[in-house]
Amino acid sequence: MASNQLQKIIKAKIWKFFGGIKPKEMKDTSDCKIEDLGLPSIICIPIDRHLGKDGEILVNVGDHVKKGQPLTRASGRLVPVHASTSGTINAISKEVLPHPSGYTGLCITIKPDGNDESVDLEPMKDWELKSSRELLERIHNYGVEGLGGAQFQTDFKIKSALEDSKTGCNVLIINGAECEPVITCDDRIMQEQASDIALGIKIIKKILNPKITIVAIEDNKPHAISAMQSACDGIADIRVIPTKYPSGAARNLIKIITGIEIPYSVHTSECGIVVNNVGTVLSVKEAVVDGIPVISRVVTVAGQSMKKTGNVRVRLGTSVRFVLSNCHLYPEFHQRIILGGPMMGFTLPTIDVPITKSANCILAPTVNEIPLLRQQSNCIRCGRCARVCPSRLVPYQMYNQSKAKNHAACLKAGIRDCTLCGACAYVCPSYIPLTSQFRYEQAVEMHIRDAERRNQIAKQRMQQKEERLKAEALERQAKKEAALARIKAQKEAEANMTPEELAVARAKALEEAKAKARERKEAILAQKQQQAKAGVDDASNIKRLKDNQDKAIAIAKHQGHIEKPAAVSEIPENTIEQQVANAQLEEKKILPQALKKGATVRLEELTVTYHEAAKTETAEPKLVGLPPDDRLHNPEPKKVIPSVLMSAQEDKKEVNILPDIFRKKNITFKKII
Repeated sequence: MASNQLQKIIKAKIWKFFGGIKPKEMKDTSDCKIEDLGLPSIICIPIDRHLGKDGEILVNVGDHVKKGQPLTRASGRLVPVHASTSGTINAISKEVLPHPSGYTGLCITIKPDGNDESVDLEPMKDWELKSSRELLERIHNYGVEGLGGAQFQTDFKIKSALEDSKTGCNVLIINGAECEPVITCDDRIMQEQASDIALGIKIIKKILNPKITIVAIEDNKPHAISAMQSACDGIADIRVIPTKYPSGAARNLIKIITGIEIPYSVHTSECGIVVNNVGTVLSVKEAVVDGIPVISRVVTVAGQSMKKTGNVRVRLGTSVRFVLSNCHLYPEFHQRIILGGPMMGFTLPTIDVPITKSANCILAPTVNEIPLLRQQSNCIRCGRCARVCPSRLVPYQMYNQSKAKNHAACLKAGIRDCTLCGACAYVCPSYIPLTSQFRYEQAVEMHIRDAERRNQIAKQRMQQKEERLKAEALERQAKKEAALARIKAQKEAEANMTPEELAVARAKALEEAKAKARERKEAILAQKQQQAKAGVDDASNIKRLKDNQDKAIAIAKHQGHIEKPAAVSEIPENTIEQQVANAQLEEKKILPQALKKGATVRLEELTVTYHEAAKTETAEPKLVGLPPDDRLHNPEPKKVIPSVLMSAQEDKKEVNILPDIFRKKNITFKKII
């Protein structure tokens, strides 16, 4: 970054970003203190984002977990997920996730025991003496991700600024703008926990060592501004920015603070600028200083359909239904429940979905507060959507290409650069649902990219297979040529031998073949004994089968809501032992035929099973039409055709019979004058 630009940033110059709107703020809950919502009756934690080639599940159904215990193991870009309370794992199954499509994903369901017992906390008291690598490892292992909505891995973002940026981190921006209407959770965090946020800023500054640190807050939050100014004195500069939506987006905020426009083809941290939400900074402090993983977050509950509104701290995995029932929802006819703000949020298809790290608001509006969608009309090409788009896109062109399912043209129009801020749909006079269509198109593009990736992997796999088959063919050809050469040399040697020498050579070859057979047999037996030693004994086999049976009972209890399945309860206790014994007996009997021949083992018995031959019908099929003409084969042809024709005429029945009046004469009609 140029020194002149850095001096302008230090002098608190404010730039403007392209587009943007000024909707109604509706921040009525900014004066409501954060309350602890309490412990729900069931917790469902999504784990799809925490699995993959670098992640795996650490728990099983029936296990007892404590609060803060990791449920998954992750490496690379993935972070682990932790239990938000103590209890028993009820199920590991697919449940409905918070998404407008209502799709399902893998979740871990915990039945709380009410004790809320936590694991032993391991605070890092001497964090100031730790290296950047150790601090990043602590942030990663404690599941810190972006709580502003994008849910990007915090440690990977910081590491990208250290490794990928040529000049290191120049500017660290703490995002406290919270430009979305209605939402006030970040506002309340800055008012109540400003000192903790300041400590989190110090931790991130120790890792990044930026040239300047700025906390950006919109001018509609005076209490948060005063609290952060007193807490961050000497730690960061408080920058008050004008209220405009969507100033809280990372690239828009960078443009306001630094005057630099980051292209969408690169990440902001690669340009030496790191943007973190105030909630994320607070989670960094709790992970490093307090040793508490990310197991809860603050959520704004608003809407005129709610009797009680405010900001509540909710454990991750709590259902939206539990939050609404505790805040006393009084639903109207066709009540809408919006997860997120009124601009970027979406209507939930069901309220039985869990709260995740990216959920910052639950909105239950009335029709008077947020009107229903009107009947859309055709686009009039007014260009309002293009004038307010902060990404400098042309939304009506992307909409037309998306509706026409022309995904390549839509991708060329810049659908990947769309941030789904909702500004275009807000100003559209034709009431076209642009944002929802763009969300659908981005999902389609993601599936297309995934299909292309899988096709590329399949092509590589086929190429590897062809290369392997070609190498095997060359190897077989070389072996064949070597064997032919050996046989030819043996025949030439035998041709020059006397009968006595030939007999001795053949006896020697026979002994060598027997020795090789014995070696193969001993190797097979030794391998089998080694597998038996390395394998699991009878007791562990019985324990494994019993564990599987217990898991089946737990799953049946969770899905069928019964205390004990009837099919499992009727099984006697000695059935598992008998199953193990039978399985071992069958394993001894089942030896592959090739291994028996290779080990020169004589077959114990030969069982022949007789099968009855399939019965065939001897009755000749009925002829259709005339019989074949055999005059060319018989000297005296059989005259069967006339008889067949006569029989056909005899069998013919007259079905369409005219009435007698029509048979006698024709009826004529006279014209009446």
